[in-house]
Amino acid sequence: MGIARKSILGFGGQVYMLAIGIVSTIIVARLLGAEGKGVLAVVAAIPSLAVGVASFGLGPSLAYMAGKDKFPAKDLVSSAIAWSLVLGSTLGMVVWLLRDLLLSSILRGLSPEDLAVALLALPAVYISTFLGALFIGHDRAVAFAGLQAVVATLNFVAVVAASLLFPRDSSAIVVALSIANWLGAVWSLAVYRAGLTLSPTRLIRVTRTATPYAAKSYVGQATSMFFLRADVFFLNYYAGPAAVGVYSVATSLAEKLWLLSNPVSSAVYSRITGAERHDAVRLTTLTSRSLLVLNGIAAVALFLIAIPLIPLVYGTQFSNAIWYLGLLLPGVVVYAVCQPYSQFFVGQLGRPGITSSLSAVMMVLSAVLYVVLIPVFGPSGAALGSTLSYSSALIGYAWLMPKASSATLREMLVPTRADIAIYKSLAVSAIQRIKRTPSGSVE
Repeated sequence: MGIARKSILGFGGQVYMLAIGIVSTIIVARLLGAEGKGVLAVVAAIPSLAVGVASFGLGPSLAYMAGKDKFPAKDLVSSAIAWSLVLGSTLGMVVWLLRDLLLSSILRGLSPEDLAVALLALPAVYISTFLGALFIGHDRAVAFAGLQAVVATLNFVAVVAASLLFPRDSSAIVVALSIANWLGAVWSLAVYRAGLTLSPTRLIRVTRTATPYAAKSYVGQATSMFFLRADVFFLNYYAGPAAVGVYSVATSLAEKLWLLSNPVSSAVYSRITGAERHDAVRLTTLTSRSLLVLNGIAAVALFLIAIPLIPLVYGTQFSNAIWYLGLLLPGVVVYAVCQPYSQFFVGQLGRPGITSSLSAVMMVLSAVLYVVLIPVFGPSGAALGSTLSYSSALIGYAWLMPKASSATLREMLVPTRADIAIYKSLAVSAIQRIKRTPSGSVE
Protein backbone atom coordinates (compact mmCIF):
# COMPACT_ATOMS: atom_id res chain seq x y z
CA MET A 1 0.00 0.00 0.00
CA GLY A 2 1.44 3.40 -1.02
CA ILE A 3 2.16 6.36 1.20
CA ALA A 4 -0.67 8.44 -0.24
CA ARG A 5 -3.30 5.80 0.37
CA LYS A 6 -2.05 5.09 3.85
CA SER A 7 -2.10 8.79 4.64
CA ILE A 8 -5.63 9.32 3.34
CA LEU A 9 -6.97 6.24 5.12
CA GLY A 10 -5.23 7.51 8.22
CA PHE A 11 -6.90 10.88 7.75
CA GLY A 12 -10.29 9.22 7.82
CA GLY A 13 -9.59 7.70 11.21
CA GLN A 14 -8.08 10.92 12.49
CA VAL A 15 -11.10 12.98 11.39
CA TYR A 16 -13.31 10.54 13.27
CA MET A 17 -11.11 10.87 16.34
CA LEU A 18 -11.18 14.63 15.99
CA ALA A 19 -14.98 14.65 16.01
CA ILE A 20 -15.53 12.41 19.01
CA GLY A 21 -12.65 14.04 20.87
CA ILE A 22 -14.26 17.46 20.55
CA VAL A 23 -17.66 16.12 21.56
CA SER A 24 -16.11 14.46 24.60
CA THR A 25 -14.43 17.68 25.74
CA ILE A 26 -17.68 19.58 25.28
CA ILE A 27 -19.53 17.10 27.48
CA VAL A 28 -16.92 17.37 30.21
CA ALA A 29 -16.80 21.16 30.01
CA ARG A 30 -20.56 21.52 30.20
CA LEU A 31 -21.01 19.06 33.05
CA LEU A 32 -18.00 19.84 35.21
CA GLY A 33 -17.17 23.47 34.45
CA ALA A 34 -13.69 24.94 34.26
CA GLU A 35 -12.38 23.54 37.54
CA GLY A 36 -13.67 20.00 36.99
CA LYS A 37 -12.30 19.98 33.47
CA GLY A 38 -8.99 21.19 34.81
CA VAL A 39 -8.82 18.28 37.25
CA LEU A 40 -9.43 15.82 34.42
CA ALA A 41 -6.80 17.55 32.26
CA VAL A 42 -4.23 17.04 35.01
CA VAL A 43 -5.27 13.41 35.44
CA ALA A 44 -4.96 12.83 31.69
CA ALA A 45 -1.51 14.43 31.63
CA ILE A 46 -0.16 12.10 34.34
CA PRO A 47 0.15 8.91 32.22
CA SER A 48 1.29 10.84 29.14
CA LEU A 49 4.13 12.55 30.97
CA ALA A 50 4.96 9.54 33.12
CA VAL A 51 5.20 7.09 30.22
CA GLY A 52 7.09 9.58 28.09
CA VAL A 53 9.65 10.28 30.79
CA ALA A 54 9.93 6.78 32.27
CA SER A 55 9.90 4.50 29.24
CA PHE A 56 13.63 5.14 28.83
CA GLY A 57 13.63 5.28 25.04
CA LEU A 58 12.26 1.75 24.64
CA GLY A 59 9.37 2.87 22.43
CA PRO A 60 11.57 4.41 19.71
CA SER A 61 13.90 1.43 20.05
CA LEU A 62 11.02 -0.96 19.34
CA ALA A 63 10.05 1.02 16.23
CA TYR A 64 13.66 1.01 15.05
CA MET A 65 14.13 -2.75 15.60
CA ALA A 66 10.82 -3.48 13.88
CA GLY A 67 11.71 -1.26 10.92
CA LYS A 68 15.10 -2.97 10.57
CA ASP A 69 13.50 -6.43 11.05
CA LYS A 70 15.96 -7.42 13.76
CA PHE A 71 13.67 -9.83 15.67
CA PRO A 72 10.49 -11.85 15.10
CA ALA A 73 7.36 -9.86 15.89
CA LYS A 74 6.36 -12.15 18.76
CA ASP A 75 9.68 -11.50 20.51
CA LEU A 76 9.18 -7.74 20.23
CA VAL A 77 5.58 -7.89 21.45
CA SER A 78 6.49 -10.12 24.38
CA SER A 79 9.28 -7.75 25.36
CA ALA A 80 6.91 -4.79 25.10
CA ILE A 81 4.45 -6.45 27.48
CA ALA A 82 7.14 -7.42 29.97
CA TRP A 83 8.62 -3.93 29.96
CA SER A 84 5.14 -2.40 30.36
CA LEU A 85 4.27 -4.43 33.43
CA VAL A 86 7.59 -3.76 35.14
CA LEU A 87 7.80 -0.06 34.33
CA GLY A 88 4.11 0.66 34.95
CA SER A 89 4.07 -1.05 38.33
CA THR A 90 7.34 0.48 39.48
CA LEU A 91 6.49 4.00 38.40
CA GLY A 92 3.03 3.74 39.96
CA MET A 93 4.50 2.80 43.32
CA VAL A 94 7.07 5.60 43.21
CA VAL A 95 4.46 8.25 42.42
CA TRP A 96 2.16 6.91 45.13
CA LEU A 97 4.93 7.16 47.71
CA LEU A 98 5.37 10.81 46.71
CA ARG A 99 1.64 11.54 46.68
CA ASP A 100 1.57 14.00 49.60
CA LEU A 101 4.17 16.23 47.96
CA LEU A 102 2.60 16.01 44.51
CA LEU A 103 -1.00 16.54 45.63
CA SER A 104 0.00 19.70 47.44
CA SER A 105 1.85 21.17 44.47
CA ILE A 106 1.61 20.29 40.77
CA LEU A 107 -1.33 17.90 41.26
CA ARG A 108 -3.38 20.11 43.55
CA GLY A 109 -7.09 19.70 43.04
CA LEU A 110 -6.82 15.91 42.67
CA SER A 111 -7.96 13.53 45.36
CA PRO A 112 -5.77 10.61 46.47
CA GLU A 113 -8.40 8.27 45.05
CA ASP A 114 -8.22 9.89 41.61
CA LEU A 115 -4.45 9.61 41.64
CA ALA A 116 -4.57 5.94 42.64
CA VAL A 117 -6.99 5.11 39.82
CA ALA A 118 -4.84 6.95 37.28
CA LEU A 119 -1.73 5.09 38.43
CA LEU A 120 -3.44 1.70 38.12
CA ALA A 121 -3.81 2.36 34.39
CA LEU A 122 -0.11 3.04 33.82
CA PRO A 123 0.82 -0.50 32.64
CA ALA A 124 -2.00 -0.34 30.08
CA VAL A 125 -0.76 3.00 28.76
CA TYR A 126 2.73 1.54 28.41
CA ILE A 127 1.39 -1.43 26.44
CA SER A 128 -0.55 0.80 24.04
CA THR A 129 2.45 3.10 23.58
CA PHE A 130 4.92 0.29 22.90
CA LEU A 131 2.59 -1.54 20.54
CA GLY A 132 1.93 1.70 18.69
CA ALA A 133 5.67 1.97 18.09
CA LEU A 134 5.69 -1.58 16.69
CA PHE A 135 2.78 -0.84 14.36
CA ILE A 136 4.70 2.10 12.92
CA GLY A 137 7.99 0.21 12.73
CA HIS A 138 6.36 -2.70 10.89
CA ASP A 139 4.77 -0.32 8.36
CA ARG A 140 1.22 -1.01 9.55
CA ALA A 141 0.11 2.60 9.60
CA VAL A 142 -3.45 1.88 8.43
CA ALA A 143 -4.00 -0.75 11.12
CA PHE A 144 -2.55 1.65 13.67
CA ALA A 145 -4.94 4.41 12.56
CA GLY A 146 -7.86 2.01 12.95
CA LEU A 147 -6.63 1.01 16.37
CA GLN A 148 -6.40 4.64 17.44
CA ALA A 149 -9.99 5.18 16.29
CA VAL A 150 -11.16 2.24 18.40
CA VAL A 151 -9.28 3.52 21.46
CA ALA A 152 -10.76 6.99 20.95
CA THR A 153 -14.21 5.42 20.79
CA LEU A 154 -13.61 3.56 24.05
CA ASN A 155 -12.60 6.81 25.74
CA PHE A 156 -15.65 8.58 24.36
CA VAL A 157 -18.00 5.84 25.53
CA ALA A 158 -16.32 5.91 28.94
CA VAL A 159 -16.89 9.67 29.31
CA VAL A 160 -20.53 9.47 28.16
CA ALA A 161 -21.35 6.45 30.33
CA ALA A 162 -19.78 7.96 33.45
CA SER A 163 -21.48 11.29 32.82
CA LEU A 164 -24.89 9.66 32.48
CA LEU A 165 -24.55 7.29 35.43
CA PHE A 166 -22.79 9.72 37.77
CA PRO A 167 -23.60 13.30 36.68
CA ARG A 168 -21.04 15.99 37.55
CA ASP A 169 -18.72 13.46 39.18
CA SER A 170 -15.18 13.86 37.84
CA SER A 171 -13.97 10.84 39.83
CA ALA A 172 -16.39 8.59 37.96
CA ILE A 173 -14.95 9.79 34.65
CA VAL A 174 -11.42 9.09 35.92
CA VAL A 175 -12.42 5.50 36.74
CA ALA A 176 -14.14 5.05 33.37
CA LEU A 177 -11.13 6.36 31.45
CA SER A 178 -8.77 4.03 33.34
CA ILE A 179 -10.96 1.07 32.40
CA ALA A 180 -10.93 2.30 28.80
CA ASN A 181 -7.12 2.37 28.89
CA TRP A 182 -7.00 -1.30 29.83
CA LEU A 183 -9.57 -2.25 27.20
CA GLY A 184 -7.53 -0.33 24.62
CA ALA A 185 -4.36 -2.20 25.59
CA VAL A 186 -6.09 -5.56 25.27
CA TRP A 187 -7.52 -4.55 21.92
CA SER A 188 -4.07 -3.49 20.72
CA LEU A 189 -2.72 -6.95 21.50
CA ALA A 190 -5.63 -8.60 19.73
CA VAL A 191 -5.16 -6.51 16.58
CA TYR A 192 -1.41 -7.05 16.43
CA ARG A 193 -1.80 -10.85 16.28
CA ALA A 194 1.85 -11.66 16.63
CA GLY A 195 1.80 -14.37 19.25
CA LEU A 196 3.92 -14.37 22.39
CA THR A 197 7.07 -16.01 23.62
CA LEU A 198 7.71 -17.03 27.22
CA SER A 199 11.42 -17.54 26.69
CA PRO A 200 13.46 -15.43 29.17
CA THR A 201 16.47 -15.84 26.89
CA ARG A 202 14.71 -14.18 23.98
CA LEU A 203 13.40 -11.36 26.16
CA ILE A 204 16.88 -10.71 27.50
CA ARG A 205 18.32 -10.75 23.97
CA VAL A 206 15.78 -8.18 22.76
CA THR A 207 16.36 -6.01 25.81
CA ARG A 208 20.12 -6.06 25.33
CA THR A 209 19.78 -5.11 21.69
CA ALA A 210 17.26 -2.37 22.48
CA THR A 211 19.27 -0.77 25.28
CA PRO A 212 22.01 1.08 23.31
CA TYR A 213 19.52 2.67 20.90
CA ALA A 214 17.06 3.36 23.72
CA ALA A 215 19.76 5.09 25.73
CA LYS A 216 20.54 7.41 22.83
CA SER A 217 16.89 8.23 22.16
CA TYR A 218 15.77 8.46 25.79
CA VAL A 219 16.71 12.08 26.36
CA GLY A 220 14.82 13.16 23.27
CA GLN A 221 11.73 11.20 24.18
CA ALA A 222 11.64 12.30 27.80
CA THR A 223 12.37 15.94 27.13
CA SER A 224 9.89 16.17 24.25
CA MET A 225 7.16 14.78 26.45
CA PHE A 226 8.13 17.32 29.11
CA PHE A 227 7.61 20.34 26.90
CA LEU A 228 4.44 18.81 25.44
CA ARG A 229 2.75 18.14 28.79
CA ALA A 230 4.54 20.03 31.56
CA ASP A 231 2.65 23.26 30.83
CA VAL A 232 -0.42 21.73 32.48
CA PHE A 233 1.45 21.02 35.71
CA PHE A 234 3.18 24.41 35.80
CA LEU A 235 -0.13 26.17 35.20
CA ASN A 236 -1.90 24.06 37.82
CA TYR A 237 0.81 24.93 40.35
CA TYR A 238 0.68 28.67 39.71
CA ALA A 239 -2.98 29.24 38.80
CA GLY A 240 -5.03 26.19 39.90
CA PRO A 241 -7.40 23.73 38.19
CA ALA A 242 -9.91 26.33 36.91
CA ALA A 243 -7.22 28.04 34.81
CA VAL A 244 -6.08 24.63 33.58
CA GLY A 245 -9.65 23.81 32.59
CA VAL A 246 -9.98 26.83 30.29
CA TYR A 247 -6.45 26.38 28.94
CA SER A 248 -7.07 22.69 28.26
CA VAL A 249 -9.85 23.57 25.81
CA ALA A 250 -7.30 25.50 23.76
CA THR A 251 -4.63 22.79 23.96
CA SER A 252 -7.13 20.07 23.11
CA LEU A 253 -8.27 21.90 19.98
CA ALA A 254 -4.75 22.92 18.95
CA GLU A 255 -3.34 19.42 19.27
CA LYS A 256 -6.11 18.10 17.05
CA LEU A 257 -3.99 19.43 14.17
CA TRP A 258 -1.53 16.64 14.91
CA LEU A 259 -4.31 14.22 13.99
CA LEU A 260 -3.73 15.46 10.45
CA SER A 261 0.06 15.21 10.47
CA ASN A 262 0.42 11.96 12.42
CA PRO A 263 -0.96 9.68 9.65
CA VAL A 264 1.50 11.17 7.18
CA SER A 265 4.42 10.75 9.58
CA SER A 266 3.35 7.20 10.37
CA ALA A 267 3.06 6.34 6.68
CA VAL A 268 6.53 7.63 5.75
CA TYR A 269 8.53 6.47 8.78
CA SER A 270 9.49 3.06 7.41
CA ARG A 271 10.24 4.57 3.98
CA ILE A 272 12.53 7.23 5.44
CA THR A 273 14.24 4.59 7.57
CA GLY A 274 14.76 2.01 4.83
CA ALA A 275 15.37 4.15 1.74
CA GLU A 276 18.70 5.08 0.21
CA ARG A 277 20.11 8.30 1.65
CA HIS A 278 19.29 10.50 -1.37
CA ASP A 279 15.71 9.21 -1.58
CA ALA A 280 15.25 9.58 2.17
CA VAL A 281 16.32 13.24 2.04
CA ARG A 282 13.92 13.94 -0.82
CA LEU A 283 11.03 12.21 0.95
CA THR A 284 11.79 13.96 4.24
CA THR A 285 11.80 17.47 2.78
CA LEU A 286 8.72 16.79 0.64
CA THR A 287 6.80 15.48 3.65
CA SER A 288 7.80 18.45 5.80
CA ARG A 289 6.71 20.98 3.16
CA SER A 290 3.43 19.11 2.77
CA LEU A 291 2.78 19.23 6.50
CA LEU A 292 3.48 22.96 6.52
CA VAL A 293 0.79 23.53 3.89
CA LEU A 294 -1.67 21.05 5.37
CA ASN A 295 -1.40 22.13 8.98
CA GLY A 296 -1.04 25.82 8.17
CA ILE A 297 -4.34 25.89 6.28
CA ALA A 298 -6.01 23.77 8.95
CA ALA A 299 -4.75 26.07 11.72
CA VAL A 300 -6.26 29.16 10.12
CA ALA A 301 -9.56 27.35 9.55
CA LEU A 302 -9.61 26.00 13.11
CA PHE A 303 -9.02 29.43 14.65
CA LEU A 304 -11.76 31.07 12.58
CA ILE A 305 -14.20 28.33 13.52
CA ALA A 306 -13.20 28.46 17.19
CA ILE A 307 -14.03 32.17 17.58
CA PRO A 308 -17.81 31.59 17.56
CA LEU A 309 -17.64 27.91 18.52
CA ILE A 310 -15.92 28.04 21.92
CA PRO A 311 -18.30 30.39 23.80
CA LEU A 312 -21.33 28.90 22.08
CA VAL A 313 -20.54 25.24 22.62
CA TYR A 314 -18.29 25.13 25.67
CA GLY A 315 -19.85 28.08 27.51
CA THR A 316 -18.89 31.70 28.09
CA GLN A 317 -16.59 30.79 31.00
CA PHE A 318 -14.27 29.22 28.38
CA SER A 319 -14.18 32.27 26.05
CA ASN A 320 -10.56 33.10 26.92
CA ALA A 321 -9.57 29.80 25.34
CA ILE A 322 -9.88 31.55 21.95
CA TRP A 323 -6.92 33.77 22.77
CA TYR A 324 -4.90 30.87 24.15
CA LEU A 325 -5.64 28.86 21.01
CA GLY A 326 -4.36 31.68 18.81
CA LEU A 327 -1.09 31.72 20.74
CA LEU A 328 -0.69 27.93 20.55
CA LEU A 329 -1.45 27.25 16.89
CA PRO A 330 1.78 28.60 15.31
CA GLY A 331 3.86 26.38 17.57
CA VAL A 332 1.68 23.35 16.87
CA VAL A 333 2.13 23.83 13.11
CA VAL A 334 5.91 24.21 13.47
CA TYR A 335 6.17 21.10 15.63
CA ALA A 336 4.33 19.03 12.98
CA VAL A 337 6.71 20.32 10.29
CA CYS A 338 9.65 19.08 12.35
CA GLN A 339 8.41 15.47 12.62
CA PRO A 340 9.93 14.21 9.34
CA TYR A 341 13.32 15.68 10.23
CA SER A 342 13.26 13.92 13.57
CA GLN A 343 12.44 10.67 11.74
CA PHE A 344 15.32 11.23 9.33
CA PHE A 345 17.89 11.54 12.12
CA VAL A 346 16.37 8.76 14.23
CA GLY A 347 15.48 6.24 11.51
CA GLN A 348 17.64 6.91 8.44
CA LEU A 349 20.84 8.01 10.19
CA GLY A 350 20.33 6.01 13.40
CA ARG A 351 21.41 9.06 15.40
CA PRO A 352 18.71 9.66 18.00
CA GLY A 353 21.29 11.47 20.11
CA ILE A 354 21.01 14.44 17.75
CA THR A 355 17.28 14.86 18.28
CA SER A 356 17.71 14.10 21.98
CA SER A 357 20.12 16.99 22.35
CA LEU A 358 17.74 19.31 20.53
CA SER A 359 14.84 18.16 22.69
CA ALA A 360 16.88 18.75 25.83
CA VAL A 361 17.43 22.35 24.78
CA MET A 362 13.70 22.70 24.15
CA MET A 363 12.89 21.28 27.56
CA VAL A 364 15.14 23.72 29.37
CA LEU A 365 13.76 26.60 27.31
CA SER A 366 10.15 25.62 27.99
CA ALA A 367 10.75 25.26 31.73
CA VAL A 368 12.36 28.70 31.90
CA LEU A 369 9.56 30.25 29.85
CA TYR A 370 6.84 28.66 31.99
CA VAL A 371 8.44 29.85 35.23
CA VAL A 372 8.89 33.38 33.87
CA LEU A 373 5.65 33.80 31.91
CA ILE A 374 2.95 31.85 33.77
CA PRO A 375 3.11 33.76 37.09
CA VAL A 376 2.68 37.02 35.15
CA PHE A 377 0.38 36.10 32.27
CA GLY A 378 -1.32 32.90 33.50
CA PRO A 379 -2.61 30.62 30.72
CA SER A 380 -1.46 33.11 28.07
CA GLY A 381 2.07 32.68 29.38
CA ALA A 382 1.75 28.91 29.16
CA ALA A 383 0.53 29.13 25.55
CA LEU A 384 3.23 31.57 24.50
CA GLY A 385 5.93 29.54 26.25
CA SER A 386 4.77 26.39 24.46
CA THR A 387 4.84 28.04 21.03
CA LEU A 388 8.29 29.52 21.58
CA SER A 389 9.72 26.19 22.74
CA TYR A 390 8.10 24.29 19.83
CA SER A 391 9.49 26.83 17.38
CA SER A 392 13.03 26.36 18.66
CA ALA A 393 12.91 22.83 17.19
CA LEU A 394 12.59 24.23 13.68
CA ILE A 395 15.58 26.50 14.24
CA GLY A 396 17.58 23.47 15.33
CA TYR A 397 16.63 21.32 12.36
CA ALA A 398 17.18 24.22 9.96
CA TRP A 399 20.78 24.21 11.18
CA LEU A 400 21.26 20.43 11.52
CA MET A 401 19.59 19.08 8.37
CA PRO A 402 21.81 20.85 5.78
CA LYS A 403 24.88 19.65 7.67
CA ALA A 404 23.68 16.03 7.65
CA SER A 405 22.38 15.96 4.07
CA SER A 406 22.33 17.80 0.79
CA ALA A 407 19.06 19.56 1.66
CA THR A 408 18.95 23.34 1.55
CA LEU A 409 16.88 25.57 3.79
CA ARG A 410 14.66 26.43 0.84
CA GLU A 411 14.03 22.76 0.11
CA MET A 412 13.16 22.20 3.74
CA LEU A 413 10.59 24.96 4.15
CA VAL A 414 9.40 26.49 0.87
CA PRO A 415 6.57 24.66 -0.97
CA THR A 416 6.99 24.47 -4.76
CA ARG A 417 4.67 24.28 -7.74
CA ALA A 418 5.85 20.73 -8.27
CA ASP A 419 4.59 19.90 -4.77
CA ILE A 420 1.08 20.99 -5.70
CA ALA A 421 1.10 18.73 -8.75
CA ILE A 422 2.30 15.85 -6.58
CA TYR A 423 -0.44 16.48 -4.01
CA LYS A 424 -3.12 16.38 -6.71
CA SER A 425 -1.68 13.25 -8.31
CA LEU A 426 -1.38 11.42 -5.01
CA ALA A 427 -4.88 12.38 -3.93
CA VAL A 428 -6.46 11.21 -7.20
CA SER A 429 -4.45 7.98 -7.17
CA ALA A 430 -5.32 7.23 -3.55
CA ILE A 431 -9.03 7.88 -4.06
CA GLN A 432 -9.10 5.61 -7.11
CA ARG A 433 -7.35 2.83 -5.20
CA ILE A 434 -9.71 3.18 -2.27
CA LYS A 435 -12.67 2.85 -4.60
CA ARG A 436 -11.18 -0.33 -6.06
CA THR A 437 -10.53 -1.85 -2.62
CA PRO A 438 -13.12 -4.49 -1.60
CA SER A 439 -15.18 -3.38 1.36
CA GLY A 440 -13.79 -4.43 4.71
CA SER A 441 -10.32 -5.35 3.46
CA VAL A 442 -7.42 -4.31 5.67
CA GLU A 443 -3.78 -4.20 4.65
